Amino acid sequence: MILQWLKRKSLERRGLSSGKTRRLDQETDWRDVFDQNRPAHWSMLVLLFLAFVRIGAWASTAAAYETFALSVLLITLFLFLVPLVAKDVWKSNQLLLLTILCLIINLFVNKSIFLYTNDIKISGEQIPVLLLPSAFAPMLLTILISPSAGFITAFILSVSGILFIDATPGMFLSSLLTGLIAAQLSQHVRRRSDILMAGVKISFVGLACALLLGGVLDLADASTIRDKTHFLFVQAILAIALGVITSFIVLAILPVFEWLFDRITDISWVELADLKHPLLKQLADEAPGTFHHSLNVANLAESAAEAIGANPTQCRVCAYFHDIGKLDKPQYFTENIPPGQDPHASLTPSMSALIIINHVKDGIDRALKHGLRQPLIDVIKEHHGTSLVYYFFKRAQQQQQDARVGIKIMKLREEDIPAVDPGSFRYPGPIPQSKESAIISLADVVEGASRSLKNPTAQRVESFVREIIKGRIQEGQLDESCLTFNEISVITSRFIFTLKNMLHARPEYPSKNKKEKEKPANGQNGQHGQGQHPQPPAPQTPAPPTAPAN
Repeated sequence: MILQWLKRKSLERRGLSSGKTRRLDQETDWRDVFDQNRPAHWSMLVLLFLAFVRIGAWASTAAAYETFALSVLLITLFLFLVPLVAKDVWKSNQLLLLTILCLIINLFVNKSIFLYTNDIKISGEQIPVLLLPSAFAPMLLTILISPSAGFITAFILSVSGILFIDATPGMFLSSLLTGLIAAQLSQHVRRRSDILMAGVKISFVGLACALLLGGVLDLADASTIRDKTHFLFVQAILAIALGVITSFIVLAILPVFEWLFDRITDISWVELADLKHPLLKQLADEAPGTFHHSLNVANLAESAAEAIGANPTQCRVCAYFHDIGKLDKPQYFTENIPPGQDPHASLTPSMSALIIINHVKDGIDRALKHGLRQPLIDVIKEHHGTSLVYYFFKRAQQQQQDARVGIKIMKLREEDIPAVDPGSFRYPGPIPQSKESAIISLADVVEGASRSLKNPTAQRVESFVREIIKGRIQEGQLDESCLTFNEISVITSRFIFTLKNMLHARPEYPSKNKKEKEKPANGQNGQHGQGQHPQPPAPQTPAPPTAPAN
């Protein structure tokens, strides 16, 4: 590293270097290394087992071998359920660590509350163990990972509660119901207020469990009705407060866990969708055509993602940023070129293709500079895959054919004509690695190519979209995206529907001045000039062909 720095400084002094370096996307991030580390995987499971043993033995009257046996039972249950139901957690060490950490914290808090409130009584009654905060881990893991992770955690917490905290059916059922409903209510959280509302609903679930399963009110004993009513009121306040406090804790911890484990929740995606982001404002000011193209791609991608169960908000946000690399040279892309101009006319096809292809690297550079998250960078890298810049490739082939005709006339050697290498006209890739990235890739090429449609009838739009997607499949651009043929069919249908609505023609509005519209050809009785013949319209010169948007 030091030798490279000294070499660069030497080149700067000699005027052979500008001193600037391109930001590179780190392919071997420490998180990637950690995810593939199998010893770390099993070490975390050992850590979970030791945590079960320690929490189970804490203030317990059971023998050591009993606690050990119960801990073995819990870890076996965990090892059976996680690979079966939450495969994404089992395959990623990061997600496994996150799940284990939340599970241990929630179990530790439950045991602490049970031990330290055991002697507190209200109106002669002990505070019920049914009011333990069993919704924390299921809610947090559902938001950060998936509902399956939340459901598994709720079940493990319930079993561990009945084994290590209170061996009553009420404890198990209350913890299980509260955890499962917390995971269910947290599935579609898009705003922070949704977490608070989920906490309020969970509080009423906890209250109902405490009342129905705890049996705290005994109406047969009339002499204690007043005390029971007072206890019931306090219990209701505690249950409601517990759900609300849990939601506040989740709100406070959520950003920290997002940063530590590099997770992006739907809340963060909604915040990133703000068009006031500096990069998007710059795109709208300096490359308005690209900005409008990105908005159209976002509409197409969001509609398709929602239809197949992918993340529509992620698709919308990534579509906004996928072409930020065009900010370096916006004037070389079709959507930003004024009519009648062609900046590529003075360039060779290979140079034009290089400019077009380079917007991917420039986009990664800008994304890293502005601290965009990895899924956004991945879409910028993958949205063209390894596809061919077809327009300039065909132009290069045409120039080669013209040169061959010319050398025959001039009687020169054919070997002097340089070959057209397809590799010079291909994007570097990789091809899309996720469903969201593949959807944006398809939406990008469909929207960009749709600008060339003349008289876009419903039949033309449908055949056009199907032909483009068929070509992408044949090129192998979707081979690693995990999209099924059924999902591709649904995406195609959504693209066709959305594009028809985007491209449909509006009826021509009638003129406001009927006299002007009905004016005779010789100009008599018209508004402009008495007896003068109208000037013929100036002939319009068609614009030269320009580079495609992609």
